[in-house]
Amino acid sequence: MISKMKAPGFSCSFCGRSKDQVANIVSGTPQRTPGVPKQMIGKSAFICNECVERYRKIVTSPEVPGNSTVITK
Repeated sequence: MISKMKAPGFSCSFCGRSKDQVANIVSGTPQRTPGVPKQMIGKSAFICNECVERYRKIVTSPEVPGNSTVITK
């Protein structure tokens, strides 16, 4: 995983910002678990600190009836 993190050209899989545009980017590799598409197993995904904070706010905020959040890329 260390070599992937140092590889040039990776960016956040959610917002598309490059490692030079954010403070931190974390990588992860989807494992074989229910709900993970077969073609994603073993592929790296990256998320920046700004997206982590944005999604943390979404998850921890109280739900508003009739309001749903759809995240698309």
